[in-house]
Amino acid sequence: MTPTEQKQRARRFLENFNDADPQVFADLITEDFTFEIVSGLKEFPPIRGRDNFARGESDALKRLFPNGLKLRLQTIICEGPHVVALGEADTVAAGDRRYHQRYAFYLRFAGDLIAEGREYNDTNLVREVFLT
Repeated sequence: MTPTEQKQRARRFLENFNDADPQVFADLITEDFTFEIVSGLKEFPPIRGRDNFARGESDALKRLFPNGLKLRLQTIICEGPHVVALGEADTVAAGDRRYHQRYAFYLRFAGDLIAEGREYNDTNLVREVFLT
């Protein structure tokens, strides 16, 4: 797979956070896929497995962001099987709270599919909007 193809798949995966379709996630990730929001928040544990992520993340995104996440990707960098994407979301979360978040995503490919994902964000904003 070329770096351009990896970037296209990474973009498709991440933009699916906006209007989560479990089939889009399932088509892009390995069966043993793992995803972690890198934080100390026990309320957001790592997710393991294609089906768990595709269904669980889609349901969670729709519940947490009823009007969509509105993620806009700004930069995508690819080297070997590694892709890093920077983005920003400005939306209204469940409970009518503004959610203006900046992200760094790390994705690792295994062949044509994404095998691992990590999300880095402002953990304090997550705590304020969803846990208080």
